Amino acid sequence: MNKTAIVAASLIFIGCARSATLPVAADTIIITTNAAPICGSAGAQSVALRHAAIETINRGFDRFIILDGRYQNNVRVIGYTPVHAHTVSSATAVGHGNVVTAHGQSTTYFSGGSPIIAGSHDQGLLVKMFRDDDPAGANAISARQQLGPKWQEIVKENAITTC
Repeated sequence: MNKTAIVAASLIFIGCARSATLPVAADTIIITTNAAPICGSAGAQSVALRHAAIETINRGFDRFIILDGRYQNNVRVIGYTPVHAHTVSSATAVGHGNVVTAHGQSTTYFSGGSPIIAGSHDQGLLVKMFRDDDPAGANAISARQQLGPKWQEIVKENAITTC
């Protein structure tokens, strides 16, 4: 089984990324995102940021500031695929009287031994949300601009699962 197949199989079972939201105040939330090993830290961060923008809009706000961010890499090698060996041999023997001479070769081919990678890249964000008319949010990020021109479709889907 090659590396691509292993990655594809792991994505089928665990998905690429998922986020959860914990409200801690009327205008403050904690976003926790777990992303597959293939996403990397940047993928986990991107999903968390987009999720913060969606939550900001869904909660009736327009802008947000990230007050704190935490990251943890829990990706590790949990084992290796089996190693297979296949040997091909050939020989030729020539005899003259009581003397026999043999010549040959043997080649062994190895496959497998690829690492099996599991775990996740985890990103946590503490997000404070603001309305457009709130002067305290003058430097805050626009949630709609963060999601781009199709922000309404993204908010309607309400889930970012790809990094």
